[in-house]
Amino acid sequence: MQVILLEKMQKLGNLGDEVSVKSGFGRNFLVPKGKALAANKRNREVFEARRAELEAAAAKSQAEAEQRKEKLVAAGEVNIMANAGIEGKLFGSIGGNDIAETLNAAGADIERSEVRLPTGPLRHTGEYNIDIQLHSEVVVTVKVNISSEAQIQAQAEAAEAENSRVTALAEAEAIAKAQEEE
Repeated sequence: MQVILLEKMQKLGNLGDEVSVKSGFGRNFLVPKGKALAANKRNREVFEARRAELEAAAAKSQAEAEQRKEKLVAAGEVNIMANAGIEGKLFGSIGGNDIAETLNAAGADIERSEVRLPTGPLRHTGEYNIDIQLHSEVVVTVKVNISSEAQIQAQAEAAEAENSRVTALAEAEAIAKAQEEE
C-alpha cells in the first residue's frame, strides 16, 4: 500500500514522503491515527494544500520536545531502589513505567511510551544508559542506577570487614614493633 506521510516517522520517512507499507499497517494504524494518507491523486492535492500547515506543526512539536529535553537533562541521573538478591538479580523487573515515574518525580515531563528499552525490562542491579525519545529527532540518554538494600548492606559489610582487617593488621604491626624495641 502506498501512503503519503503527514509527519516524520522514524525508520519510515519524512513529512511528505510517499512510501510503501504493508496494507494492514497503513489501514489499521497510519491512516486512522492521522499519520498518513492513502497515496492517490486527490490525497496528493489535499496534502500539497496542507503542506505548510503540517510543516509548521512539525516545527512546533520539535521545539516543544527541545524544551522538554532541557527539563530531562536538569533532572539528571535516576536512582531506583528495588528488591534484589545479594548477587543482583531483581525480584521482578524495572520497566518503562517505573523509569518514567521516577523521572517525572525528579521534574521531567515524559510518558512511558517515550522510554526506549530495546532489550526489554531491566532485571539486574547496575548502571544502564536508557534512551528517552521525545520526538523523532530528539533523543536523550539518561543514566539509570538500580540498586537494592541487600546489595548495599552486603557492600557495607564488606567495607566494614576490610576496615577491621586493616585495623587488625595495623595493631599487629604496632605490637610487633613494640616487641622489637624491648
